Parts: sequence; structure tokens; C-alpha cells
Amino acid sequence: MKITNTEFNVLKVMAEKDIDWTWMILDRTLATRGIPGFSNVANIVTNLMNEGMVDAVYNENSSRPRYRVSEQGHQLLGQINGVTRHNDI
Repeated sequence: MKITNTEFNVLKVMAEKDIDWTWMILDRTLATRGIPGFSNVANIVTNLMNEGMVDAVYNENSSRPRYRVSEQGHQLLGQINGVTRHNDI
């Protein structure tokens, strides 16, 4: 598994809130925070899905999928945060 820094930063943003993200809302969030990935969200989220970091969520109210961080994505973030915290001590 290999994800880019931009993909990792997008994953972190998605994990901050327990919501099902649309591309438009995620794109707007990245733009307002000045996080790279703005206007390329569809490709980034697709790559994260292919790596198992993000799941597509479908519901009956929308024909378009929404996206949320998968269990594997949360595990990766937890591992990296644990390493970061350990190194900060």
C-alpha cells in the first residue's frame, strides 16, 4: 500500500468528521483550508478507495455515492499518529 502525501492529507480531513463526504463538500473543505487536492478530489478519493482507505456509501436518497474513511484507513491514521506521538516524547 502506498499513498501520496496529498492523499494522506485528504484522508486526515475526511477522518475528522464522522460523515459521508460528497466530492463537492470535500473539495470545498480542502479549498477553504488551503490543503492541496482541491479540484482533484475525484481522483484522490478513487485512489484512496483502490487502496482500501475509503469506502463508498450508497443510500436510497441519492443516486451518487458518498465516501467515508474505512476501518483500514482509520487504522493507518492511528498507526501514524501513534508513531508521531511516540517520536515527540
